[in-house]
Amino acid sequence: MATLLIVEDDPNTRLAVTAMLEELGREDVRCVANGVEALKLLRDQLPGKIPELMMLDLMMPEMDGFEVLRELRNGSAPRPGHIIVMSAHANREDRAGVRELGADQFLAKPFRLTELEQALDNAGV
Repeated sequence: MATLLIVEDDPNTRLAVTAMLEELGREDVRCVANGVEALKLLRDQLPGKIPELMMLDLMMPEMDGFEVLRELRNGSAPRPGHIIVMSAHANREDRAGVRELGADQFLAKPFRLTELEQALDNAGV
């Protein structure tokens, strides 16, 4: 079973996404509230234990999703196998920018269960 990491500052969104993932049969889910916590978690993982998928919010305090992507691109922490950026406020330039920084997919919030399922299928997890 794939390990999934949710990086989201809003506790209600974290709960909702976790519940959706569990409904889709993904139960190995870890959650952190910002980019600083995400990078620390990734750096502290044992080799072979890096999450296969990270769902990354763009707008967060302390360190936003753009900064996390830049840090991963620079190699300052191990990169999860697949990165899905999720945001309610991203414009066309933001979406293109996250792809250039290494994100694999983008989900506009709020998203439906079927959209999440398709994104997971595309990620192979």
